[in-house]
Amino acid sequence: MNRSNIVGGNLVESWVVFLAVLLCFWTIVYIGRQFLPKSFEVHPFLMMWRTTRFNSLIDRVGRALRPFWKVFWTLGVAISIGGMVYITYILCRNLFYLFFNTESASPVSLLIPGITLSLNFNTLFFFGLSLAIIIIFHEFSHGVAAKAENIQVKSTGLLLLAVIPGAFVEPDEESLNKAKRSAQARVFSAGSTTNILMGLIALVLLINSNLVLAPLYSTDPSGLQVTEIVPGSPADGILRTWDVIKNINGSPVKDADSLTLVLSEIPPNSTVPFLILRDGTSIELNFTLGQSTTRNASYIGINSFPYYEPRFSFVPSMGSFYILGSLSWFYLLSINIGLINMMPVTGLDGDKLLAILLRTLFRSEKRAAQLSNTLRWACLMILVLNISMSFVLFPSFKFG
Repeated sequence: MNRSNIVGGNLVESWVVFLAVLLCFWTIVYIGRQFLPKSFEVHPFLMMWRTTRFNSLIDRVGRALRPFWKVFWTLGVAISIGGMVYITYILCRNLFYLFFNTESASPVSLLIPGITLSLNFNTLFFFGLSLAIIIIFHEFSHGVAAKAENIQVKSTGLLLLAVIPGAFVEPDEESLNKAKRSAQARVFSAGSTTNILMGLIALVLLINSNLVLAPLYSTDPSGLQVTEIVPGSPADGILRTWDVIKNINGSPVKDADSLTLVLSEIPPNSTVPFLILRDGTSIELNFTLGQSTTRNASYIGINSFPYYEPRFSFVPSMGSFYILGSLSWFYLLSINIGLINMMPVTGLDGDKLLAILLRTLFRSEKRAAQLSNTLRWACLMILVLNISMSFVLFPSFKFG
């Protein structure tokens, strides 16, 4: 049996286990829904929790700077329209590559823990933190935009759709429908605008990472910090998480590139001295290298990150990894979620925004509705084909 069959078999088994656990969980939730407080609403594979606790905060923020918000969210409409066109073009191009030029294609996948998202602590931490911030600010922006337009907000809340967590701001439908189309457009574009702009801010901070780290850490890496050890690898039982590799066989190691260069000069299965920093103490140990399963090169079996030495004793040595890692994950997820949400697909904000735009461009409501429906189905097919083809062509893809 070749390796591709093993990978495919493991992936199918993972999906079967995942779907079985998912079905059991939602069966229990649905059966026990009568024991939940009245603020919870349960449907098959959908659970919602509504509250009015945050209405006063949204009201104060929305009314306090109403002229500013109107200008800001008008800019947001332009950003959202540009994002809608851009993401649709990118997915169309990627779909072409998936069919005719696989080497240039990128996998498009839902991030599901254990299936397409690694289950290690760091990955789940970065993913969970980023997603929580993205969702909160996305929905809060919808609420602020609504209040700035004098559209009433009925409630806010959290939801769980199958395995996808979310949040929502529920505007009063009658108040929303009576508002001008321009006001509705500002409300619908607010969430994605915030996601995209916050993602760009995170990118600026990453580009200027030295300035971000400088108050607490040295900005020049002085080693390679172990962030995770692969079970069963040569490092398992020898190295520890947060060890800092300073040099290997007398050659300094400061980043992933220098590690690759050093290992390329040492034959697999060699035993060589490692100088490491462990809990502030320098230790020299003999380490037997393994051989990579993908290429003829020496192998350690770690995930790593450049080590930036703390400037003060109270600063944790792994802090730079979590600061820059959080920014990196937030940038990737915030930009991508903001763009995907602008696609004119049922359930996404882009669908509502496009409907308003078409009703404004065409006097005939019927013609606008027909074109909106055509584009909705076309974009849904583009998205579904990207995900399904990625699943076929990149069966072992896993993020994190």
